[in-house]
Amino acid sequence: MAVTCNIYLRIELKKLKRICVGTNLKQYNMQVAILLLFDVVGILMRSISSERYIVGEGYGWGSAPYPAYYQDWAKTVKLKAGDELEFRFEKPDDLLEIGKFDYYACTSNTVFRPYRESPAISFLLAPGEYYFKSSNNTNCINDQKLYVNAEAPNEDNDKFDNNS
Repeated sequence: MAVTCNIYLRIELKKLKRICVGTNLKQYNMQVAILLLFDVVGILMRSISSERYIVGEGYGWGSAPYPAYYQDWAKTVKLKAGDELEFRFEKPDDLLEIGKFDYYACTSNTVFRPYRESPAISFLLAPGEYYFKSSNNTNCINDQKLYVNAEAPNEDNDKFDNNS
């Protein structure tokens, strides 16, 4: 996303430079500042549409009450980039964000981020697959693990009805 925004910003600045030819530096700087302000407001408006989901609802993050409990929960939500997952657990439990291989093997060879304190908030910054498990491999074998896929955000912003 940063690359896309960066490219977009460069294109907009080039357009602005063409528009501003012949104006003095102070006016040009003001126009650049206004353009940047509009970009920031646009980014903030998109981030307002993000949501936070509590993993496992009322049960929280612990030993799964039945096999596939967390995967069943994941099927009830439609996640998109920008959303947040909140994991609530009690010590000694914790949470690891891991790679795909570790998820299926219930190992901890590729840990992207450990979460030791509850509630743990994981930000789904980009579209793609995210894998989580307890650091206790026995709990993972007993299905205390979660796979989610964050979709790209809907540019039409499905939260607001533009027809009304």
